[in-house]
Amino acid sequence: MDKEMNIDNDILIALVEARLVLLDKTLEIFKGRNATREALSQVCCELNEDFKEMESKEKNDSRTFA
Repeated sequence: MDKEMNIDNDILIALVEARLVLLDKTLEIFKGRNATREALSQVCCELNEDFKEMESKEKNDSRTFA
């Protein structure tokens, strides 16, 4: 990734906490990869408005920051 992302930890925590599918392993939906991927993509889109236009490799690199 060409640029380093500076992410506010409080914002990241709030975004993840708002999506229980990323936190609560007891939820039946947690077992579905599509639901967890979608929730993670939502977090990434909120952290980086250009996320949807990124190439696959860039998206994967961005997800490692989240």
